[in-house]
Amino acid sequence: MEHDRRSDSALWLEATSGTEAAFGVVYDRYRARIFRRAYAQVLNTADAEDIVAMVFLEAWRRRRSVRFVDGSLLPWLLIVTTNVSLNTRRSIRRYDRLLASVPRGPQTVDPSREVEERIDGARMSERTRAALARLTAPERRVVDLCLIEGVPLADAATALDMPLGSVKSRLSRARKKLKDGLGGAAWTEAAPAGASGGAIPGDAAAAGDLEVLG
Repeated sequence: MEHDRRSDSALWLEATSGTEAAFGVVYDRYRARIFRRAYAQVLNTADAEDIVAMVFLEAWRRRRSVRFVDGSLLPWLLIVTTNVSLNTRRSIRRYDRLLASVPRGPQTVDPSREVEERIDGARMSERTRAALARLTAPERRVVDLCLIEGVPLADAATALDMPLGSVKSRLSRARKKLKDGLGGAAWTEAAPAGASGGAIPGDAAAAGDLEVLG
């Protein structure tokens, strides 16, 4: 199935007509890409796997209203991934606050947590996460599509179902917030179309922090 050359729109038409295998092709085609985007936002393998499942469940639930860009479902799936990831992170924060309110027993070292924290620190600095947290959800969707995934502005506008000018203005506001949050690091034009989640453009000081978002 991984070598199937049919467009997503053609496969989706088959899937919604009752051909289960066609949905499987779309899933196999984008599962890894969605997982990578989810993990970059939640930094937890189990949560990222859950997000992948929720994204495709949402895609099927809304199967009559999904949007394609030049026959591809990926931009729309990435938008849903960002939405689900943001919701998941909010739930995790609420859970962490609840745990913090519970009286602690004797202090012990959790080796798995120590490893996870080391990975977190290597993949994304606190400065980068703080800068991204300054964005509104609509701005984050545009950043994920245009700056991180390299989707052209016009295609992003189609996937988001909004005017091109609105995408440009949101991206401009997001760049300013990110530049301020990163101490002046440059967030330049989006990566070339077709980039498979490459590093985000920026100065050398920020590059190491931002590459992991792709």
